Amino acid sequence: MMSRVSLILVVLGLATAARAQDLGQPLGPDPDAPTAAVSIDHADAYVGDRLALTVTAIARGGIAVTLPQKLELGPAELLERDDSESGGRDLGDGRRQFRFFLYVSLYEVGPAEIPSLSLTYVNPKGERRTVSTAAVPVTIRALVDEMAKAGDPQPERAPRSALIEDRRIVGATWAIGGAAALAILFVLARRLLRRVRRGERVATGPVVPTRPPGEVAIERLTAIRARGEFERDGYRPFAFEVAEVVRAYLGARYGFDSLELTSTELLEELRRAAPHLAEPGSEVVRFIDETDLVKFAKAGGSSGMALELLDTAQAIVLSTAPRLEAAAEMLSGPVRPPMPLDPSREPGDGGGA
Repeated sequence: MMSRVSLILVVLGLATAARAQDLGQPLGPDPDAPTAAVSIDHADAYVGDRLALTVTAIARGGIAVTLPQKLELGPAELLERDDSESGGRDLGDGRRQFRFFLYVSLYEVGPAEIPSLSLTYVNPKGERRTVSTAAVPVTIRALVDEMAKAGDPQPERAPRSALIEDRRIVGATWAIGGAAALAILFVLARRLLRRVRRGERVATGPVVPTRPPGEVAIERLTAIRARGEFERDGYRPFAFEVAEVVRAYLGARYGFDSLELTSTELLEELRRAAPHLAEPGSEVVRFIDETDLVKFAKAGGSSGMALELLDTAQAIVLSTAPRLEAAAEMLSGPVRPPMPLDPSREPGDGGGA
């Protein structure tokens, strides 16, 4: 009788484990679990703004990661979903990157939170499991500021007599003096411009040319590539350094202070200065997401991934830097190729036209 009871308990235990596996419930720590993270383009928005969520997972080769079609987004309403990169991208070190793009809106004012999202994968043992991202906090502001709403009207007050100084004469005096000062500045500016055009030196010391930001960025990226040692401390110092080079270049190139900005604030500045660089899926957005994963999610990396980040950073600089010919033309006039040599002319012959 006891042996029958034991057999029944074993069968029930196996059935329960199989049922848990079919339902995707965790069976214990999984060393093959992917790394998952989620980012948002801006966490401080107004009611009804279109927010972009990027869900990223990095898994070992042979493991496919999927995001369920039915999602629990809490107070957020799903506007659009883009699974164009759900097939994964080879990172070159035996790992693949999967990305899913979600576009949402929130309509309630105040602090809110987009709940964590669960991704499904099947490990090499055939177990169907899930991995979750962290929740995303957001702040939603009203379109009409509460402080701008009209309050209670002020009580009426009795009229009072007052002496008002006639300042028209003082104002006219200031106006005449300001006009005279502007005229003097105009005359001085014209004289200075004439001196510059005649090639006369102004006693302001030697002019030190400023190096183009693209040249500085390429020089720093070349030094990082030559130094190597990408894997130090899980590739995090490398990712910070490469990201700082690109950030400094973009700020200098488009005229804003970029080194103290978060990734979200950097993209907001680019949307004003160069909107095509901040579009979802662009090279700059992908570069920021990938470096942020290494810097903050501690996703690790490989030598192949490090070289790919360096190539991407160099491509961003080269594709957005002003043409060298245009810079030379601004400094010294039109740039023309050298005239072909006349074979009938002896070396050293002057030959002016």
